[in-house]
Amino acid sequence: MTTPAITADPLATVARALALADRHGFCHVPIAWDDGELVGITCVCDLWGAKSHELVIQHMRVPVVTIGARDTVLRAAEVMRDRDVGCLPVLDERRRLVGIVSEGDLMRVGAIGLDHLPPACMTCGSRHHVRAGISATTTDPVAYCLRCLGRGERRVGPAPANDPS
Repeated sequence: MTTPAITADPLATVARALALADRHGFCHVPIAWDDGELVGITCVCDLWGAKSHELVIQHMRVPVVTIGARDTVLRAAEVMRDRDVGCLPVLDERRRLVGIVSEGDLMRVGAIGLDHLPPACMTCGSRHHVRAGISATTTDPVAYCLRCLGRGERRVGPAPANDPS
């Protein structure tokens, strides 16, 4: 678990939330008030098409799939798999945000294996929102993240080495 969780205020702009995610190198941004009350979550891909001056609260997802601070890493892995989410905000007994668990965190502690992670993007190596398909030039399987697909960035060859988080 990463603690404390780095959050965006619900009234922050999209530009600020994207800068926060970029500065810290993560894809999911919990949206919480100063007292730790979790109100939503957003993924950077939900913000890509938004105007920079819009508020992040307009682009957050609710309800948020969460886990309790006393739950085990195996329970976290089960919830992530069953609910098909890439992270879980961790809440204390008062339902306040105390941390966040990602697929990379679970892999590092052995709760999931590399085979449980999505494939890596052939262009940038990201494992975030990767879509698999067949290459236009070969019959080999290929995978690209939504960001590279949106930019038209595709290359043939093995994916670059990437941290699985």
